[in-house]
Amino acid sequence: MKQIFSTMAVFAVAGLLLFGCGSTPDDDAADVTKQHADVTEKYVDSLEKANSAQDVATAIEAYTAAMQELIPRIQSLNEKYPGYKSGKVPKELEKEAKRLEELAARMSAAMMKTVSYMMDPAVQKAMEDMGNEMAKLGE
Repeated sequence: MKQIFSTMAVFAVAGLLLFGCGSTPDDDAADVTKQHADVTEKYVDSLEKANSAQDVATAIEAYTAAMQELIPRIQSLNEKYPGYKSGKVPKELEKEAKRLEELAARMSAAMMKTVSYMMDPAVQKAMEDMGNEMAKLGE
């Protein structure tokens, strides 16, 4: 259960860091935001369809791999737009920000559905790997 809430916290931080990046995002910010929403939607869809521990582990592993590619770009945007802590979403990113908010609600329900698989070693390893990768966003 702790891993579920850790995952949700990481997702929230990633969204905050990404969306609070300033008032005039460039094309790269819009692209990263859209990719982040796309990756997250695929993850949530996979969790919602999961019928086994292996399905859950595979979904988490795919999300982690996709985020590994995005995290350096998110970090770069956070450096470029240091005002992210204000929590203001630039107008150009509002559509994707809303999409990510909606996905966060779906993710909560999807993660609750997967609770019965959380004791599986493959799921635990996938969650640990995801936590380690997502922790890079806080660095």
